[in-house]
Amino acid sequence: MYRSPERREKGRPAAPTIVLLHGGSWSWPYNRWVMWLLARDVTRRGWGLFNVDYRRVGRFGGGGGWPETFDDARTAIELITNDTSELDIDADRVVVVGHSAGGHLALIGSATANIAPALAVSMAGPTDLERMWSNGSQPVRDLTACAPESSRWSSTSPIHMLPLDVPTLCVHGAADTTVHPRHSTAFVEAARSAGDVAEAVLVPGETHKDALKPTSAIWAVVVSAILDRFESDTHV
Repeated sequence: MYRSPERREKGRPAAPTIVLLHGGSWSWPYNRWVMWLLARDVTRRGWGLFNVDYRRVGRFGGGGGWPETFDDARTAIELITNDTSELDIDADRVVVVGHSAGGHLALIGSATANIAPALAVSMAGPTDLERMWSNGSQPVRDLTACAPESSRWSSTSPIHMLPLDVPTLCVHGAADTTVHPRHSTAFVEAARSAGDVAEAVLVPGETHKDALKPTSAIWAVVVSAILDRFESDTHV
């Protein structure tokens, strides 16, 4: 799904373009419609929007897993940051935002794309897949089953791929019981140690699904970060 940004006046910088990546344990039946409310809020603000789907694991998932799911996230980001001439997109104003499994893909896809976005945002994203595998996570086992054992985590797990060389923001509800907030805080701590620009924000009282609501404090943190990044030369 693509919605163009608001038309700009001559000499005015382009509005930000937001790439949304949905969650759902990388699995069918979840798809981009999970992000519908956030997508509507993005377009209401006059920002550009790409609401991206990808191949998922499961019988009707389209053949996802490693490397297909990872390739889809990376390729979507590359297409958006590379082919900007006809869509009035400024590659320097592309922000990739993912929720849950999509937050994981936002980090990895942004880091492996040949032109990195201005910011990668993970909302409640899992960042340490090795730990989840060790704890018996079936979605992680399904996602990474075909990855080479010798490089399984260095090619699938954000915390094992540092430095990412992309500015990152990890926002997490402190009351999240689906993906522990430690995934965000530990990742950002390690990212900073590796030399990356990274920030973690824990939102008191909010849960995993709250991030999908435009009225949530989690989404407010994301919007504020986008506005702060571009406030000096564009209004939204």
